[in-house]
Amino acid sequence: MKYCMLLLWLFLATSVQAEVFPKSLGGIVLGEDISTVHDICHMHTAIPLSQERHLMEVQLKSHFAPGIRSGTVAYANCDQVGRIVRIKLKFDNDSREFFDDLLQRYRDRFGKPLEWRGDPFQTVMSWKWSFHDSQGNQVNLELTHSKDDDYKTGNFVKMTLRSLWVREDACQDAKNAAASGGQDSPAPAHKLDYRLLIPQ
Repeated sequence: MKYCMLLLWLFLATSVQAEVFPKSLGGIVLGEDISTVHDICHMHTAIPLSQERHLMEVQLKSHFAPGIRSGTVAYANCDQVGRIVRIKLKFDNDSREFFDDLLQRYRDRFGKPLEWRGDPFQTVMSWKWSFHDSQGNQVNLELTHSKDDDYKTGNFVKMTLRSLWVREDACQDAKNAAASGGQDSPAPAHKLDYRLLIPQ
C-alpha cells in the first residue's frame, strides 16, 4: 500500500511539474503581438539587433511595474513579425539577498534549475530553466545576479520563447542566403589580413 501511494505521489508531482509552462513576465506575454504592450514601451527606440537580425528590440518604460527598474522586449522581425520572442527585466533591488530570495521562489515554482551559467568566482551568478509544452514550444528562463561592472550590475531575469526564436532565425538565414545567392560565408583563413584583427 505504501509503495502504491509513493508511486501515486511521484506521478502527481511529475504531472504538476510537466504542466508548468511559463509565458508571462511582468504582465508581458511571450508569443503575443508587441501592440499588446505598446503602452509600456518606448516604441521609438525599436531597433534590429546586430547579432540577431531576426529580432527587433524596444525599451520598456522605467518602473512600468512595482519592483522593476527597466527592461526590453524583443519581437519577431522576419516571418511572424511583431510576436514577442524575449523579455528582459532589471529589478529595482540589486542586492544578493534579493537574488537569493527570488531564486528560492523560482525553485519552489519551477523546481531545480537545468543549468548553471555563472562564473566560478560568482561575480556573475546565473541559473537557467527550460520548459516544453505538448505543441513543441520551448521557453527558456534565466535568473541572474551580477557584480561585474563590464556586464551590468544588479538582478535580472530573461525569458525567451526559444522555439519562436529558432524559427525566426531560420527565416532570416533563408532571406540572407536568397539575397546573397548563397555566398554569405566567412572569408577563408588564408585570405585574412591578420594585421587588421590584432591590435598593433
